[in-house]
Amino acid sequence: MYDDVYDDTLNETDMLAICQGMDATVLETTALGQEIATLSHHLWRQDVIEVDRQLKALATTETLLDSQRLMLPDGYGSDIVVLAPDALLDTLTTLYTVLMTIFQETDIGQHYRPSPYALRFLWAFASSAYLREAGFHQPPSMSRQVAEQTVMELNQRLTAWYQCLKQPDFVYECNKNRRNSRNNYQRLQALMDALFARHSRLTVLRVDLSYSEHDGPSIDYETARYHRKQLCQAFHTNPLFKHLLGFAWKLEWKPKKGFHYHFVFFFHGHHVQEDVTQARRIGELWARSITGGQGHYFNCNRNAENVYHYNALGRIEYHDFEKRRGLDYIARYLTKVDEYAAMLVTGRKFQTSPMPHVPAGPRPGRPRQPPATWCYGELSF
Repeated sequence: MYDDVYDDTLNETDMLAICQGMDATVLETTALGQEIATLSHHLWRQDVIEVDRQLKALATTETLLDSQRLMLPDGYGSDIVVLAPDALLDTLTTLYTVLMTIFQETDIGQHYRPSPYALRFLWAFASSAYLREAGFHQPPSMSRQVAEQTVMELNQRLTAWYQCLKQPDFVYECNKNRRNSRNNYQRLQALMDALFARHSRLTVLRVDLSYSEHDGPSIDYETARYHRKQLCQAFHTNPLFKHLLGFAWKLEWKPKKGFHYHFVFFFHGHHVQEDVTQARRIGELWARSITGGQGHYFNCNRNAENVYHYNALGRIEYHDFEKRRGLDYIARYLTKVDEYAAMLVTGRKFQTSPMPHVPAGPRPGRPRQPPATWCYGELSF
């Protein structure tokens, strides 16, 4: 049986903190070298992560609406009532509005499957006439009898959702999502550990490779995959990648921009030291040559120390535990995000380079010299 314990994983609060630490807009560069401000794809991700946090909290309570307490006359002596402000009802309305907007009112739902919690919430509440009216317009006025029926219907839907979360298929789906996330994380972490075992210094680049708003919507998955494969073939032929030691990529999709790739590159730190320049050259190769001028790129290394709370880009020494911890956050974030909204394409969505061979026994060559003081967070030793 699958062990659902995933030690030291990022929870929803951690994921939201990482998302909120990123800029709402990024400066993408076109094939002509022009910089264009574009909305970050992290914005709608924040919404689905927050929704999942609230759904998990709600699932632990199994509370229902109190019809008597909710009845609020529309006016003095009136037989027309509205449902009074209520924490549970407000939560249901907010969750309904956000999930319906993201997965049924936009193109996002064509490319992403919501989390198991959200998927079953939509099954239970998508056809609720009251939540649609209250969420997208305003809470409707109704007779007391209709109000009582409305509350009873919402409670029936809520009970059905609670029951769904106890079914074996829900548990299996949650475990499957977490298992995929864990396996991807462990593969990327193992690659980074192996590279540091062989090399005392790495230069780490992160480049987001996408398309223009004009071309992006027409680029299908097969075309994006072809462009990615062309780039990966260049790793063996283009002098730009002469000192490349390893890489990882993740496929995603976002509104207006379509498919895009997050690439993390690991270069030999003694041979590649200008990380911002190297990232720019890779981006230019994608934007101009690989995509024939249709591509955009975002150079994450530029000004990284002022952009990312956990900066792990640029030169990293094997003993720099602070930056290596940042690398771990990158790995966890990139691999965990699919637990909240997984892409629907059937092809590969995440991949790392082959694992380098790490010889057994003592490391050959001159012994590594540790610094006088090693630091990890606020601890020095």
